Amino acid sequence: MAFVSVKTYSYRNLVDQKVELDASRIFLIGANGQGKSNFLESIYLLSYGNSFRTNRIKEVVQHGQPEMALHGSFFRPEEEAIAGTISFRISNGEKSIFLNEKKIQDRKQLISYLPAIVFSHDDISFVNGPPDRQRWFFNQIMSLFDPMFIDTLRDYRKILKMRNNALKNQQRDLIPVYNQQISEKGLEIQQRRTAVIAEFNRVVAPIFHTIADLEEAFSIEYRPSWKGCGSSEEIFAYLSDRTEQDLLYSTTTSGTHRDRFIFRLGKKDFSRTASTGQLRLMSLILRIGQSRYFSQKTGRRPILLLDDVLLELDGEKRKRFLKELPEYEQIFFTFLPDERYLELADDDTSMYQVENGCIQKMKNT
Repeated sequence: MAFVSVKTYSYRNLVDQKVELDASRIFLIGANGQGKSNFLESIYLLSYGNSFRTNRIKEVVQHGQPEMALHGSFFRPEEEAIAGTISFRISNGEKSIFLNEKKIQDRKQLISYLPAIVFSHDDISFVNGPPDRQRWFFNQIMSLFDPMFIDTLRDYRKILKMRNNALKNQQRDLIPVYNQQISEKGLEIQQRRTAVIAEFNRVVAPIFHTIADLEEAFSIEYRPSWKGCGSSEEIFAYLSDRTEQDLLYSTTTSGTHRDRFIFRLGKKDFSRTASTGQLRLMSLILRIGQSRYFSQKTGRRPILLLDDVLLELDGEKRKRFLKELPEYEQIFFTFLPDERYLELADDDTSMYQVENGCIQKMKNT
């Protein structure tokens, strides 16, 4: 098990309550709009210090309230058993996170503690959305098993911002300095993406073949913006050659912030030819791959959050999907009341009714 209990205060539409979690499989059953997804988000907030549903974190504060809080008690059984608490608070518009009652200064301290992977409708944007969503997904894959990669991304973005400011202000004397700095940090990101995609393909390709039941081979192609540049010196030269163009557009027109990822089925760009159903299925497969890859790299099992995604699968694909789910520390499912969720329950399942923001444990039948 991972989370033993979660307590909510002035959070979204949920009532102030403490939910005891006594199983590794948690079923949340209720009609739309009752608070099921909000509870999954609370688990994610306690695991990451951020939301998977909004970039405006203040939205999680209950309407009309000045503050909110979440408090989770957890138990990690791997290695030496570890028990503790995580608290997430927003007060006066400021976010604060506490691990075992000690305030943490950077949420990267939290990410590897109780890693959660969410399966949601919005995941389809990893496949058919803009390139920045694909970069976000693969950045998250790397950050899960190596939180220090977050520092590399932050450094790159800081240098990129300063270079863009220099371009806008026509500060030509500063451009070579930023070219050198960004080429070094960018090369590190490019090399790590290259290595991760090679490893991740070996994990996700057989999962795709099993669940999608398509004959052609599935693969992910990494297309770096600095194509053909294998050293910081080559990147520096590339940036220098494009300086006049960058000055004209007042922005950095190349770099790892413009890298792309192509999902291929055989030789075809699958995101351009697949149906909506196939795209949704592929996004779920990517999440399974992310979970398995995390476990391979760390030897640990994640928390899985499945937000109404089984509705998108027909009977046979649902069976194959559930069979391919990776090992987990704890798993949360959301269901509508008329779904056949009882067929998925086992002896380590606890079911909860969610209605008007109130979460109450049901008797297993």
